[in-house]
Amino acid sequence: MEESGFTERWLETGSGPGAVVRARVTQVNQAVQAAYRAWLDHATSCPTCREGSARDCSVARPLWDAYQAAQ
Repeated sequence: MEESGFTERWLETGSGPGAVVRARVTQVNQAVQAAYRAWLDHATSCPTCREGSARDCSVARPLWDAYQAAQ
């Protein structure tokens, strides 16, 4: 069960097995995740994006730009 403001994330240690750790969710993380989710939701439902032509999609480009700006 997750506490409010925390989530579990996979941590790659670089050597040996990784681990699942508790991570605090900040407003910055939420903005990045929301922007990525908006792009992903569009990209998975758009025929142009699904064909691998997301750069040619007039909807996907601003969504991706918003994701990049949120990072």
